[in-house]
Amino acid sequence: MLHNSVLLKPIIFMIQVINTSYESSILKKVVTSIINFFRKLNHFYENSFTAYIAKSITGLLYNSAIIGFFTRKGKMARWWEHSLAYRIINGCFEVPSRILKGFYQKYEAVFLESAVIRALKFLLQRLECIVGLFLIVILVVPHERWNNIYNVAIALFLVFLIFINTIIQRYWMFNFKALDYTLILFMTAVVVSFATSMNISSSIKYLLFYVAGFLFVLVIVSTVKNENSLQTIIEMMLFGITVIGSYGLWQSISGAVVFDPSLTDVGMNQGMPGRIYATMSNPNNFGEILIMALPFYVSVILNSKTFFKKVVYIVMALPPLVALFNTGSRSSWIGFAVSVIVITFLINKRLLPFILLGGVMMIPFLPQYVYNRILTIFRASQDTSAQTRIKILQTVKPMLKTYMVSGVGLGSDIFRQLIQNYKLYTKAVPPHTHILYLQIWIEIGLAGFATFIWYIYRTIKNSVIGVYNSTPTLKTILAAGTAALSGILVTSLVEYSWYYPRVMVMFWVLLGIIASAISLAELKNRKLSEMD
Repeated sequence: MLHNSVLLKPIIFMIQVINTSYESSILKKVVTSIINFFRKLNHFYENSFTAYIAKSITGLLYNSAIIGFFTRKGKMARWWEHSLAYRIINGCFEVPSRILKGFYQKYEAVFLESAVIRALKFLLQRLECIVGLFLIVILVVPHERWNNIYNVAIALFLVFLIFINTIIQRYWMFNFKALDYTLILFMTAVVVSFATSMNISSSIKYLLFYVAGFLFVLVIVSTVKNENSLQTIIEMMLFGITVIGSYGLWQSISGAVVFDPSLTDVGMNQGMPGRIYATMSNPNNFGEILIMALPFYVSVILNSKTFFKKVVYIVMALPPLVALFNTGSRSSWIGFAVSVIVITFLINKRLLPFILLGGVMMIPFLPQYVYNRILTIFRASQDTSAQTRIKILQTVKPMLKTYMVSGVGLGSDIFRQLIQNYKLYTKAVPPHTHILYLQIWIEIGLAGFATFIWYIYRTIKNSVIGVYNSTPTLKTILAAGTAALSGILVTSLVEYSWYYPRVMVMFWVLLGIIASAISLAELKNRKLSEMD
């Protein structure tokens, strides 16, 4: 179908021409020369005194108990898999499934006489495609036509499909083992915060958003059965990212988005065009979505078996990459820079100096308004956006002292109601704290903040372990996931990135992808250890 597309035919033709002529081209000679240069550089490093020192230090630390704390799974994780709490949670899904599965298998021949059941069974064998399609829907539907309750509805529907799969497919089940115990602790803190909220009616919709996020993690880890199914979900998600990236570029080229002084300091950003937002509610949300996805283009390109597919995804990555710079979101730019450093370090740390050098060399080629926008990062004392954030922190500080332990309850609505009881340093009532971690702390309390940080720490830790103990495919996926997570976490130091529920959902989708890759890596390592 794609090959017959009127829009894609010229692109596919060009790629085929490039693919055919590449072997005998000057380009290949240039690329080969560059690769050989880096090989010689790598050989020089391997035989250098610096490499000897680094290897010696690594050898000393390898069996260190302190380092082991950061690089081993830990006793609590093994305890969780055999705990009563795990059996209860797993049983809530597994018991009804087993009862209905037994009934279905008894009368399977009768059920399969129905064309509907046969079609359903066939479709649900490729559940990853259905999950991928819904991710595309979440990304491409314009903000004006989107209702945040759709996130919840989609999550529940996908859980229902998995439940049906556990009945009609012989070896399908909810993969609770892939969920880290710290995620369960965090969700427990969320439920307690809802139950003790200072305004339960205001917290209901926010509880649903958290539940949707948790269910998306469960859906992805229960859908992914192998590397191919995980790759399918990632590739379909990237298709959606390319679509919204292209739409964002159209907004920029056509001038459909005008400069908005409410989003940008006019005095410090002279000549800046309108900040694009594509299908999201504002440019910052769009930037946050992009930085959570861009590293996965690298993993797909590296994992692709054919030159043709590599070129396709390089081309697909260009619209969202260019669109990111047109969002004007400085926090997203910094987050993206961090993600580039992280993925380079995890995949091939020897390239890090060249990536940093390349980044510096690109600065003169940036559009003037992007260059000017970057410079404002270093003039925070004059920037109204930065000063507003400082004033919000001054306003929030006494509120945090009051509700540090208990929290006020789920949702920014309660935050807005209560913050008015304190001295406002801002001109208007702030809608939120502008910092994800601080917002979680104020809403859910100390337990929520601590368990969230613990969960994120364990996710990154297990991802890094997986990078160095998995197949090449999973290594690049985990490296991309860790880079994307690092990028959005850095951005969240100055943004409440969950304020827009679609960004919140994609945050949890990212965690679901990482959890799936970790689960596959651990499963493969377990099988290898059993063979030894």
